[in-house]
Amino acid sequence: MGITTKDLARLCGVSLGTIDRALRNRPGIRPETRQMILEKVREYGYKPNIVARNLKTRRTSEVGLVVHDLDNEFFAEFVNAVQEIAWQRDFFLQIAVSRRDEKRERTALEHMAGRNVDGILLFPTSRGDSFDEFLRGLGRPVVTVANRVSPRWPFVGLSDRAIQREATREIIRRGYTRLFFVGPLCVAPGGNLYEIEERYAGLREAVDEQPGVEGRLVGGTDYVEELRGVDFAERRTAIVCGSDIFALEILNDLRSRGIRVPQDVGLMGFDSIDALRYVQPRISTVEYPVRRMSEVAFSLLVDPRDPAAEPPSIELPPRILWGDSL
Repeated sequence: MGITTKDLARLCGVSLGTIDRALRNRPGIRPETRQMILEKVREYGYKPNIVARNLKTRRTSEVGLVVHDLDNEFFAEFVNAVQEIAWQRDFFLQIAVSRRDEKRERTALEHMAGRNVDGILLFPTSRGDSFDEFLRGLGRPVVTVANRVSPRWPFVGLSDRAIQREATREIIRRGYTRLFFVGPLCVAPGGNLYEIEERYAGLREAVDEQPGVEGRLVGGTDYVEELRGVDFAERRTAIVCGSDIFALEILNDLRSRGIRVPQDVGLMGFDSIDALRYVQPRISTVEYPVRRMSEVAFSLLVDPRDPAAEPPSIELPPRILWGDSL
């Protein structure tokens, strides 16, 4: 059996409070006393009793993170960023992938709540009153990321509509008169596609400002096939994608058909994933501040807040990165 904090206090000739301050790196202890205690910790192989500590504090120092998938490089970058922040703040991370499946999402959330995580960062797949009530029933703090559920939950995202409107105005200024927006708005009827809806709304607003400019939605899973029926010689056309993954797939298909970017058609993505560095022409995109978003979301989840205050809703300002594809 390992030694306890009481044993450490007896061996070191100090109080339990002094032991606690040394182990948790808190102020109120002399450096030489802290050093002496830590030497005893190493000498006797002291291991903290996590279960007992959790029962006492009602905290587990664990947080949950539910993402849509890890195929999209954006989510992998976000997981890495949150993992690093959690490690720095002495938290452990439970990760689940919903695959945009509402049943799987609920199962993952129930499992995390059952493990008494201190809170959950959620990229929601679901929405609506039923899901809102389901989240309340978990009894855990939840911060929604990218997709809103309701004003009841803290939210961190981008000013998607504003940045897409700004980008679209510039695309039109460059002489494009027909724009296709590619985003999975028809993939999951009733699902939570808030950020893609906002991006399309931003494009729509900019298009509607300009007479003679046409905007179309390509919202299904067969977007590559649908674009194959477009005569790009008919009008100066730009394809605006709700994700860099869509843009890369479309670029690959255009090349296979001998259609050049940007000479024959313009192309734009969204997310600024690292893979774009290896692609020519350099695809125009919107920079997603992944690190900053992860910091803000984690802080909202674990830092104390006034429970009577309105849940915060934070939209971070993204940045357009113009490449050679438009």
